[in-house]
Amino acid sequence: MSRRVVVTGIGFVAPGGIGQGAVWDNIRAGRGAIRRVTRFDPTGYPSALAGEVDGFNPTDFMPMRLARKLDPYTQYAVAASQLALDDGRMDLERVDRERMGVFVGNCFGGWDFTDRELRKLHTQGVKEVSPFQATSWFPAAPQGQISIHFGLRGFSKTVCGERASGHIGIALAARSIASGQCDVSLAGGAEAPITPFTYLACGTEGVLVGPDTPADGAYRPFDAGRRGLVPAEGAAFLLLEELTHALERRAPIYAEVLGFGLSNDACHPALLPPEERHLSVAMRKALEDADVTPDAISYVLADGLATPEGDRQEAAALRKVFGSERRVPVSVPRTMTGHLYGAAGALDAGLAALSIQHGEVPPTVGTRTVDASLDVSLVTETTTPERVDHVMLNGRGSGGLNASLIISRFARA
Repeated sequence: MSRRVVVTGIGFVAPGGIGQGAVWDNIRAGRGAIRRVTRFDPTGYPSALAGEVDGFNPTDFMPMRLARKLDPYTQYAVAASQLALDDGRMDLERVDRERMGVFVGNCFGGWDFTDRELRKLHTQGVKEVSPFQATSWFPAAPQGQISIHFGLRGFSKTVCGERASGHIGIALAARSIASGQCDVSLAGGAEAPITPFTYLACGTEGVLVGPDTPADGAYRPFDAGRRGLVPAEGAAFLLLEELTHALERRAPIYAEVLGFGLSNDACHPALLPPEERHLSVAMRKALEDADVTPDAISYVLADGLATPEGDRQEAAALRKVFGSERRVPVSVPRTMTGHLYGAAGALDAGLAALSIQHGEVPPTVGTRTVDASLDVSLVTETTTPERVDHVMLNGRGSGGLNASLIISRFARA
């Protein structure tokens, strides 16, 4: 990257809290937010657990006349963006909004709104369907609504990269700033899959825990008895800025976005490749892009699919990149929130920045007996190392998409 890109604001709407302070406090304390689905009755579904957002009132962040037109995932995105702007002390009246972009990762679009409108279509008729159906559902809705709500007119993109969408959205935003297309960006992801239809769709991939799984310790990556992940809803956004722009306005600086790598195994959408191939390639590309060695990585925020084969292949990628002699610390804090799919990478990026600021490694909660055959050094309690300098974030999506992002301690040149 040519121009340096720093993180100056963090906004979370997630299971376990609204605002980065609440979420971080719960994560570092190991408090989980996974429970039986309450949005609808999950009886008969292939799974029954989720991470759900509590205490969210959209009118705390937008007028009711806007909120009623939006699916919850767009409401979450607008709210998390506002929280990131507030956290970064950004005065939009004093920034060139022609050079401020919006980058959003998402998998599913807005199916809470769509579920209701499809029922109306089939039970009440065409005339009862909301005129806002089209604009509430499509995956670019959060990007559009954030841009309109805050008057942002810079280079922007929506990323549909499956569970790696958030990683890619952060990376593309950083690259747009590094290349000079933007000076500032709101970058992150949003998801609201806890609806009757989308939750069922998540279950068809075969990666969710079973319907009789207890909530306590349900999501247990790298465990000898791992059984799959738990889906979740929410949004996470970072305020990214070109370094000089941030320094001139005396913005708080959490961390720096230093490198990114992307690769593709080009495999069946519901299957992993036969052996680990290209996750390790993405990780090496990220290291090369960041110009750091594997030894410099303080810890890895793993993808943590929590399936037998998924974790076996990620463990193999870790050995390929870090070698068999160094057991790099690994953590999966989304075991407390659930997997936010298209927003998961953005949540991890925010946690990485907070981890660097606080000098703590967040824990993995739920894993009881680490699978010895994986040879993974899993962090199961919040730890305080001497320094947290560079954090690697891994993400994988169906069809073989692999992403790796490096968030680093900011140091003046």
